[in-house]
Parts: sequence; structure tokens; C-alpha cells
Amino acid sequence: MNKWTPGHSAALMRSPIVALNFHEIAAEHRDSVRRSLRHVAGMGPRFDPDEPAPADGPRVFVAFYDGMRDAAFFGAEECERLGIKAYFFPLFQHYDPHLANVTDDEWRQIAAVHEIGFHTATHATVAEVTPLTVEREVVEPIARIEAITGVRPRIGAWKGGTRFDADQLGNRTAREHGIRHLVSNWSIERIP
Repeated sequence: MNKWTPGHSAALMRSPIVALNFHEIAAEHRDSVRRSLRHVAGMGPRFDPDEPAPADGPRVFVAFYDGMRDAAFFGAEECERLGIKAYFFPLFQHYDPHLANVTDDEWRQIAAVHEIGFHTATHATVAEVTPLTVEREVVEPIARIEAITGVRPRIGAWKGGTRFDADQLGNRTAREHGIRHLVSNWSIERIP
């Protein structure tokens, strides 16, 4: 196991990221979310994993997970109004279809302003992806995002926020299909 070193601290301070992550957003919490988004909107540039960090200050990463309709539209509109380009990680075979009925045309509209990333079809963890489910959970969602947006997604996130592990079939397959960055519970890492 790697231990945290002074070098890790120095690297973190050279390129800090302020992250806001959302799933379902209840109506009574929207004002709080708006305040949080306003607060980070002016803190620094949007985190883009393919661009170098600024010489000074943090980058901002705002993400909406699971593709819940109300949260997706609310987040897309609020972020656009504030000039924030957010990341959206939809599920296409959602565990609660009543919460997540965003159409491909609506995802296309969201993608005109924001970025759509990979998050499996059914909210599977990377450990749950098997040879029998890899096509449904990894390959098909990546292909669908590319069909919707016109570009292959470059960033992904697993349920549970696990880091990249090349021993996992889901990770290897995501990498083979163009995923270059992975959001975990505590990092955004470039996939080796």
C-alpha cells in the first residue's frame, strides 16, 4: 500500500480541485445547491483532465451522477447560467426509471453545453462487470454516449467511486473503448 508522502502533498497543492458531486437533488435542497454552485463558479477554471493546471489556484469539478431527470435538468440549467461546464454521468438502464427518463435528444441538448461521461448501464460496480455483462455495462453505454454527443466519452466513474485497477475487466474494457480518466471517491486519475 502506498503511504502519503510530502511529495503527494506538494502535488495536491500545485493542482487543487474543488469538487461538487450530486445525485438526486430534492426540491428543498435546490437553494443550497444554487449557493454552492455560485460559490465555486468564481473560484477557478473548470477542471479539464486534458488541460494543464493553472499556475495558481484551484480548478472546479461539478458532476451529476446517475442521470436523474430533475437533477440533470436543474444542474444543467443552473451550471449553464453560472458559466460552469459540468460533467454528467448517466445510467441508461436506471434502477428507478421514474427518476431517470431523460431521452437521448435531451442528453444531446445537455451535451451541447456540458460533458457526458461513462457510468455503466445499470449502476454496476466495476467488480460486478463480468464477461456476460461487459457488453451491456461498459461497451453499449460508451457507444450510446458517442452516438448522442458525436464524441467518445473520455471520463468515467464507477458506482462506489473505485480507482482504476487493470485486473478488473470493466476497467480494461473502458480503457479499450476510449475512457482516459476515472473519477473515484477521492481522485480524478489518468488511466495508464
